[in-house]
Amino acid sequence: MKKNLLLIVFLFVCITLNAQLWSSQTTNFAGTSIGVDQVSIVDSNIVWINGFLGDGSGLKTRAHSRTQNGGTTWTAGSYNGMTGNVYPQVLTGVNYSTAFCVAYDSNASTASFWKTTDGGSNWSIVTGIMNTGTTTFADGVLFWNSQKGFCYGDPVSSKFDIYTTNDGGSTWNSVAGGNISAPLSGEYGFNGADCQCKVAGGIGMFITNKGRVYKTTDYGATWAITPTAPFTVAYSNKIYASSANYIIVAATLTSTSTTFTWKYTTDGGTTWQTYAPTGNFYQYGMTYVPKSPNMFVATSPNTTTIKGVAYSMDGGLSWTDYLDALLQPTAGTNIQCLGVGFYSPQIGWVGNYGTGTNTILKYYNPASTVGIPEVETINVNDVNVYPNPANNVVTFNINSKNNSDFTIKLIDVTGKTVYEKEMNVNNITSTTFDCSLLARGLYIVNVTNKNNSINKKLTIK
Repeated sequence: MKKNLLLIVFLFVCITLNAQLWSSQTTNFAGTSIGVDQVSIVDSNIVWINGFLGDGSGLKTRAHSRTQNGGTTWTAGSYNGMTGNVYPQVLTGVNYSTAFCVAYDSNASTASFWKTTDGGSNWSIVTGIMNTGTTTFADGVLFWNSQKGFCYGDPVSSKFDIYTTNDGGSTWNSVAGGNISAPLSGEYGFNGADCQCKVAGGIGMFITNKGRVYKTTDYGATWAITPTAPFTVAYSNKIYASSANYIIVAATLTSTSTTFTWKYTTDGGTTWQTYAPTGNFYQYGMTYVPKSPNMFVATSPNTTTIKGVAYSMDGGLSWTDYLDALLQPTAGTNIQCLGVGFYSPQIGWVGNYGTGTNTILKYYNPASTVGIPEVETINVNDVNVYPNPANNVVTFNINSKNNSDFTIKLIDVTGKTVYEKEMNVNNITSTTFDCSLLARGLYIVNVTNKNNSINKKLTIK
């Protein structure tokens, strides 16, 4: 009973202290009950978002919004130019004025490629490339930075229709067939926000209906399939990656299935493993968190108990719910979350269903040390943390040749210090800490003296 009471108190304190890390921002979408199902981050200040009608009617909406000050103010607009059954599927911002969109016509079963250069006031079809009736069926578009990006569509003339840009999308260059692995008979891509991904440094990927992964590591100049395919067929799919080697994929394996099968690879697709995460794994949206070793954030809007937003520090193998008064307005009950995008472990946005005033949630924690490079030191000769992973008692072992005062801190993913101790070290000194009541996940062990500092990673399971 005492342990349970302590756990309840701990969770309450976490929710109370973390409240300042999440804030609600008004998207200024016209109408009511409009959530956010896509988040496209240009930098820490400029973000584009796509609207989602969350009133339960099943209807779609043509709404977008953007910010240039980190979400303090949002300027909303519509996709002027799109009519009938044409609705946005993939939204990618380039800067505060320019964005691209892949749209889908559910009546004609066609796709189209759109662009705005005036902040979304007007949208027009990008002529000459990736448009049904001209070349192909448009699938996706992504940018690595304000200049370099790629877009792609289904195969034409025995090659996937892929284009690259080096000037922010003002001009597009077709990738020659000799630089793209040949498609199989009947192979095509998918028109959806989670069907392609990119990682800094020119790494990009998409997955096909044949269950194969196409990958570039040179900003789209060349594309090759991974050594093996995770699936033999995919009726719908998702793909996320933190590097050229670490990739997570999902697919429905029959035409009537609504359940995704998940796999992942740590060697660039040479081998694939069954993805069996622990914790609350939310399967609506996921994103790799840039500037982190292997952090992911995932969301779900399902109206069952499987809803919320969680983070993983180990490549999605274990998940921990974010705790916050905005995310759990009722104790023990998560809100419904939609699209997700993070700029870094310190800054990110999560879409949610709007009720009354349409909103998006921002995560901001400048104190977080996750993703910050370790500081090397010559005075802290040796810091050992064991066992690692730990689930009960963890030992901090410091070896210093000089008599020195040290401070040990255990810091969670939000940047909050959950344990701190000062100690004098001469030769080898150890101390222990009971971590059994802490949430599962990755922590930073920070050890400092008057001159230097070193960070170590600790996993609590």
